[in-house]
Amino acid sequence: MNMKKFLLLTLLMLSIGSVWSQTEQREYVSVRVQYGKTISGFKYELYLDIGESGKHSMSGEVTNVDEHVIISDDQGKQAFKSDIDLINYLSKRGYLVIQTGEIQILDQHYYTYLLERVYVK
Repeated sequence: MNMKKFLLLTLLMLSIGSVWSQTEQREYVSVRVQYGKTISGFKYELYLDIGESGKHSMSGEVTNVDEHVIISDDQGKQAFKSDIDLINYLSKRGYLVIQTGEIQILDQHYYTYLLERVYVK
């Protein structure tokens, strides 16, 4: 085998090995929306749950306050008051909606969206 073929074969084997060593990771978020009646009228609350482990890629970026979600990222602080605006933002970060649900407790309606992001680590 000549040297060029040997070098090409070695580079090919190294690149295949690096692809095999990469592992697929999954990360989840939950968007919860609450609709309900209050004395003053209609209530709408938005909440983003990334878990409590501190290992999520969005740890330190998410604040749930005053019925809306604030995300501090490289573009600065962004406030979300709409579930669709939040889901559109998350989809730009690689998340896909994989499940939706609705819960009704008394006169409170909760809608949930489970989103997943698959990435290679």
